[in-house]
Parts: sequence; C-alpha cells; structure tokens
Amino acid sequence: MHKTTSFSLIILILFLTACSEEGDTSPPIINITEPAQNALVSEVTTIKCNVTDNDSVHFVELWVDSIALGIIDSVVPYEFLWNTVPYQDSTEHVIMIVAEDMSGNISYSKPLYLLVDNSLSAPRRLDILSIDYTRSEMTIVFEKSRDEDFYKYSLLHSESINSEKTQKAEILSLVDTSVQISDFNPVDSSWYWVEVEDIHGYRSQGSGYFVIDDAPQASTLSSIEFSDSLFIINWTPNDESDFQSYSLFESNDPEMYSPIKIFETDDISTTNFFHNQISNNQYRYYKLIVRDHWGLSAESNVETGCSWLLFNNVYQEASYDFARSLVQTSDDGYVIVGGTSFLGDQYSNILLMKLDDKGEKQWSRDYTFSDTDNLNFVNQLSDGNFIAVGSTISNTNSSKDLLLVQFDPLGNMISQHSYGGNQDEVGQSVDISDGGAYIISGQKVDQNSGYNVCYVLKIQSSGEIIWSKTFGGSYNDYGYSVISLNDGGCIVAGSTRSYGDVNGDAWVIRTDSDGTILWENTYGGSSSESIRSIKKTNDGGYILVGHTDSYGSGYDDAYLLKISIQGEMQWYKTFGGQGTDNGRNVVETSDGSGYLIFGYSDSYSISGSYDLWVIKTDALGNEEWHKTFGGVRDDKAFWGIQTADGGCAIGGYSRSNNNNIPNIYIVKTDDQGSSK
Repeated sequence: MHKTTSFSLIILILFLTACSEEGDTSPPIINITEPAQNALVSEVTTIKCNVTDNDSVHFVELWVDSIALGIIDSVVPYEFLWNTVPYQDSTEHVIMIVAEDMSGNISYSKPLYLLVDNSLSAPRRLDILSIDYTRSEMTIVFEKSRDEDFYKYSLLHSESINSEKTQKAEILSLVDTSVQISDFNPVDSSWYWVEVEDIHGYRSQGSGYFVIDDAPQASTLSSIEFSDSLFIINWTPNDESDFQSYSLFESNDPEMYSPIKIFETDDISTTNFFHNQISNNQYRYYKLIVRDHWGLSAESNVETGCSWLLFNNVYQEASYDFARSLVQTSDDGYVIVGGTSFLGDQYSNILLMKLDDKGEKQWSRDYTFSDTDNLNFVNQLSDGNFIAVGSTISNTNSSKDLLLVQFDPLGNMISQHSYGGNQDEVGQSVDISDGGAYIISGQKVDQNSGYNVCYVLKIQSSGEIIWSKTFGGSYNDYGYSVISLNDGGCIVAGSTRSYGDVNGDAWVIRTDSDGTILWENTYGGSSSESIRSIKKTNDGGYILVGHTDSYGSGYDDAYLLKISIQGEMQWYKTFGGQGTDNGRNVVETSDGSGYLIFGYSDSYSISGSYDLWVIKTDALGNEEWHKTFGGVRDDKAFWGIQTADGGCAIGGYSRSNNNNIPNIYIVKTDDQGSSK
C-alpha cells in the first residue's frame, strides 16, 4: 500500500512538471504608439511602445532596417532614443520592436516606416557682432546661441573667404560670447567665423567677418597763421589706440614734391607746431602724416603757409564811401582818400582812412568844407605828411573849385586851399617837384566855350600859385595825370577832343618849368581813347594806361602805351573781353620786368558786374596774368600800386552787399595777384 502511494505521487509530479513546461508558448504582444506611421523624424527621436505578455516581459529591443541597434529596455514604459543624425536626409527607414518574455518567447512588431529629415536640425547660425583690437589683443564678440542642445562655439579663421578655415579658439560655455586672441595681424586680410555645434554633432557657421586694418584717421590741417616770423600749424587730433606718430612735412611746391620732414612726435596729444625763422613774402606747403602701430599711414590735406601780408576787405559803413586813391606809408600801412556821404555821391565829405599792413583800420576821418567835397588823388611828402587834391563847392558862386589839402599821419588837417573862379575846376592828380612845389593837373570849364580844358597849376607848399595854365581847344579836354620832371617841367596825360579824332584821343603834354608846352601828342584811332595815368620808365620814356574804343575786342578795352622821352609811340597793347574794361593806373614793376595795370572790368565776371582788375605784363606789354576781385554787384578799382614787398594794393569800392551801397574796398595781393 505504501509503495503504491509513493509510485502514484511520483507519477503525479512528473505529470505536473510536464504540464508546466508545455504551458507558456505565447510571445509578447507589441504595439508601437509613437511616432505615427510614415512620420518625419529628426535628430534624436523617441520611439514608444506597449508590450504585454501572459507571463512577464524579459526585454524589449529596437531594430532599424532589420538591424538590432543594441538598444534594450526592460522597464515599463518602453521607450527608445533613436539618433537619426547618421542617416541621410529624405531616406526611409523601417523600425521594428523585438520583445522576449521570461519563457523565451519572442515576437516582432509590425514595421513602422519613418522618413528621416534633419535639414532643419542644425543650430541657428551665429554672427560675429564686432572685432576690436589693441596692439596685443584682438577681441571677438558674437551672438549667443538659443539652442537647448548647445554643445560648443568654435572661432574659425581664414586668409580669404573661400580658403581653408582653421580653428583659433573653442568655447564650451553657452554664455561666453567673446573671445580674445593674441595671434593676429590686422594688416593682413583675414576672415573670421563663429561655428556653433549642438550635442548631436550638427554645426552651423554664421556670416564671415572681414578684418583688415584701416589706415589711421587722417588729421586735418587748419589754416596756417603767420605771426612774428612763425608759422603756427595746428591739426585735429588722432584718437585711435594704435596711434604711432605724427610727421609734419614741408615743401616749396603745392603738389608736395620733394618734401622735407620738419617735425615728428609720438605724443598723441600734440596737435600743433610752431615753425620759426620764416622769411616774409614766402609760400610754403605742409602735410601731416599719421602712422599707426601696424605701419599704416594717412595723409592730411595740404595747407599753405603764407608769409605775405594779404587781405581782401570791404569796410562796411552806413554811408556811401569811395576810395579813389591810396599810397603805402613808411610803416607798410596805407592811406586812402575819397569821399563819403549819406546821400549818395552828392553832399559828400572828403574821406581819409589809414590801414595797417594787415588791412585793419587804424583811423578814419571825414571833413566838410562845402556841400559836396571829394578827393581824387593823394601823395606823400618827404616829411611824412600827405597832400591830396579833388574838388569843393565855392562859397561865393556854388561852382566847383579845385581843392588842395594837407594832413598829418594821423589824419589831422594841416591846411586846406581852394582855387577857382566862376566855372568848375577839379583837381585829378598832384606830384611834388624837386623844389618842394606841387604840380596839379585836372580840368576847368572854359567860361567862353563852356567846355572843359586841361588845367595845370604849380603851387608853393604854402599854397600860393606860382603859375597856372590851361591847355586845349574848343571841345572837352582833360588832364587826369601829372608827373614832375627833373628840369622843373612836367608831363600831363589825359584825353582831348580838340585835337586828333573828335571822338577823343589819348593826349600827352610836355611843359617846361614855366608851364610852356615843349611838345604834345595824341594817340588813338577813329573812336575814343583816354589816358588816366602816366609814369616814368627806367629807359627814360613813359608808360601810360587808360582805355580805348578804337582797338581791342570790346566796347572799351584797357589801353597800354609805351612812348619815348620825346613822346613817340613805341608800342601799344589792349586788354579785355567783350565788356567794358578800363585801366586807371599803371606802374613799372620794381624789378623792371614789366608793368602792373589796375582798373576794373565786367568782361570776366560771372554775374556780368564790374570787378576790380589787375594785369601783369612783361616789358613789351604782353600779358602774363590777370586777376579780378569782387562779388555779385559792381565793384570798381580807381587806383592801385605795387607795394614794397612786390605785391599789389588795389583800392576802390564795392556794391556787393544787401543794400547795394558802395563801401570802400581794398585788396592786398602777392606778386602773382593772389589775395588768399
């Protein structure tokens, strides 16, 4: 009985064991929940699935394209991170999940088809914001990455935009968006980029940033002042960190040929230089070069240093003011005479003005002797005082009388004399004889004919008349200019309609010491001519200037004549354009090289108005240059001289103002006619 029971128990155990080994043959059930079928995936994609089993799941594994990736999960929920980065964009891949339960049963999910597209997976491109550098360090600042999967920044460098890039620096901190490097040379062209990389290995490069060191900021030379044998040279400062030096160069040529370095400094705060031992009446040209640490340089403008005393001044007053004559004084200033009035050219006073050598007004005086007084010419006496002639209104018959005044260097009146009768007399010119007497020329109205005749007087310095003469005929004749001669006689130049052509000819009279005519000549063509100035020349002859309507190219042209000591015509020249051009004074240059003519012209004015005019000729009267000065309205020169420094001083009036009122206008030039 016991044996039977034991055997039965053994049989039962074997049966139960056999039933247990054959009981679990069902594999796990797999359902992929994410992503959806045929979905687009990128970067690292999460694949989720549900796996169930009647026993328990041992593990779950991810397969891609029938290849086990070795990615296994054994804990619910089952998820896999699939890195799609190694796969090409726009490629389809088959995803399967393989599951095994504790009984070793294995199952495969349905295939999941996914399309990989990582074209938008690269990090956002970052650009360099700025690159600055000192002599030893370059600082690059760039944009900050906003990508959550940031890994690092790399600074790349290349010599050109298309050549191979090399890494200059690597930054692993997301917030560190600047980098300093010391291995650089800004003189050589360089390109820089920032490359950003994410944790998946995707990289993006921003736009290239080109660096080549610009030349330093050029300094600007200011206008150069001349004072007490010094050129005061100033320039704008350089403020760059790589500044190296200022170098100042001088040349005799405006194009800066053969420059000489006269100053150099490495002090960035130095912005001027005092150049001493500068002679008068010179032009020098200057240029400043700024250099930086890298050897680059920049040149300033070329600025002119002028030690000539030049000016171009209008002396504005409320009155109507005219300068009709001027002389240079022993202190290199100028005395000017003319007229001034608040009522136009009528009811005027005589005007005296003194300028210093820079054109600054030192004093101005006006005197009245009658309702209308004017001065036309001034000369300086050997004692430093001045004489001037013009006209005044007679206090007995209201006609014009010739006016002679003498005043001191401060403009104080010393004496005043008038000469005349019942008709008009006007003084146009005065010279001083060797004996100290005055020779005056002008015109007076002949009481019989009613026409003007040339009027010449010789007057003692005390004012008494030594003799007076009239010259002319039955028409208008004028004596505009007179010079005293060594034999006590004089030579007078002007115009006549009584002799030569009835329209008017240039006219010269030579007298002895008593005023008796020794010879006279007329010059001109079939139209009108007139002489306004006559001067002795070094060869013993005379040079004359005025205007002609018979010759030249316009209505009136400046008329330059050279005559011998006996009055024979040697040559003549005309100057001007299609307008009206008049010569008012002429001088032989101090070096004997030619002549200077002063007057006015409207042939060369842009606005068509009159301008002051100066012409330089050679010894035969051929024009070498001419210059005009003025504004948009009429500006006329009545006189001009060569100054002691070889330049010119020109006097007249200017109406180029808002009120069209004449103001005294004086221009001082160099020996080439420049006033700038």
